[in-house]
Amino acid sequence: MTLEQFLEVFIREYGLISMFLLVALEYANFPLPSEVVLPLIGMVGASYDINFVTILITTTIAGIVGSLLNYWLGAKFGDGLLDYIRKKFPKTKKSLSASYNFIKKYNKSAIMLSRFVPVARTAISLVAGTVKMNVWYFILYSSIGILFWNLVLIGGGYFIGNKVLASGGIINTIVMVTAVLVVGIVIILFIKNIKKSKCKSKN
Repeated sequence: MTLEQFLEVFIREYGLISMFLLVALEYANFPLPSEVVLPLIGMVGASYDINFVTILITTTIAGIVGSLLNYWLGAKFGDGLLDYIRKKFPKTKKSLSASYNFIKKYNKSAIMLSRFVPVARTAISLVAGTVKMNVWYFILYSSIGILFWNLVLIGGGYFIGNKVLASGGIINTIVMVTAVLVVGIVIILFIKNIKKSKCKSKN
């Protein structure tokens, strides 16, 4: 049984509870690719006629819960935890460093923007806790980023997933469509952020 098949069975069996659990674990840095999990959640939700808004709210709250767990770990153990992760998992060095630089450059906006970037999407929460970012700002900007990310990927599975299921390759199809949308959103947000920075520097 492949990962996709296991996840589909799990979601079908336990519904909203499994959706909440999977998304919370993914944002808590468990190795569950949201590019696979979220479209499947949308597809299964549609096949069982679960309300799309209910799924979106459930998974967004789950993402915030998972992110807050990482934030708390970062705030509790600080740089020592990041150093341990770098030594234990050398491949995380780049993502953790990039997340730190991202926060340093874009401050609160980095929390929202990073939700569209693989790996950084979850690593940013640890770093935000380590630098002691205001927790309410963290929740606010995380909520916006997570909501948009979930909206795109779950929406792709929910509204077009079942239509392409018969032809196979559902994951690749959804990822291709959503990738274009996500890239567009990220570019728009970056441009707005840069314009704001320029206006502040002029003033």
